[in-house]
Amino acid sequence: SVGKSVENRDIWLFRFGNSSGGRVLWDAQLHGNEDMGSETGYLFAQWLLTSSDSTAKYILKHNWILMIPVVSPDKVSRTNAHHVNLNRNFVWGWGKSGSSYPTSSEYRGPYSASEPETKAIRNVFATYKPKWYINTHMFGGPRIYYRSGMSSSTISTLKSRLTSYSQTYGGRTSSYYPFTCIYGYGYAIADAYSYGAQSLLIEFNGVKTPSYTEATTTYYKDTRLLLIAVCSMCES
Repeated sequence: SVGKSVENRDIWLFRFGNSSGGRVLWDAQLHGNEDMGSETGYLFAQWLLTSSDSTAKYILKHNWILMIPVVSPDKVSRTNAHHVNLNRNFVWGWGKSGSSYPTSSEYRGPYSASEPETKAIRNVFATYKPKWYINTHMFGGPRIYYRSGMSSSTISTLKSRLTSYSQTYGGRTSSYYPFTCIYGYGYAIADAYSYGAQSLLIEFNGVKTPSYTEATTTYYKDTRLLLIAVCSMCES
């Protein structure tokens, strides 16, 4: 457990692989009603730990995978139990996004990092210092956002590796996921970047909720493709 929610539920971090390897942090349900990252993250972990795939074994040897499957465990809602949108509550650029109205689903909280869930995730950034951070969401995509400040060469390399690995593992490449640069004011990716992580925000799907079959096939392949590419860029 890396912290507690407003209603005193544990926020769990799972760690596997080589603790001396390149660190990749994956989280989900920063918005409690957006569980695609939890489902696909679980399948990725299952592939790593139970398959005989040589790439899975290589990742476990050369990377340390950190996963937080549920950041906001109290409510199946866009906001936490204080009705704060956690992805507007982080420190870097707080106040430049979201809403100051407590009744809004975009409410950013009374001050930056006011929420225990936000504090817990920031503590993970500070303690583990991941080289890459992938923050997952739903209903605004499919799209990948990257934190402003990441170099164009890093993004170019990531796109190239996505294309390369897709030939073996399938999944949609950067041509399907438009890479979009954002500052992420008040967002988790902004704080992660301030701690030294290359930060990505995934929006898995549009307004329609995918079926479970879509989640465990199409979207899982996208997830695995991205994580394989990221792991290859920060292996020990």
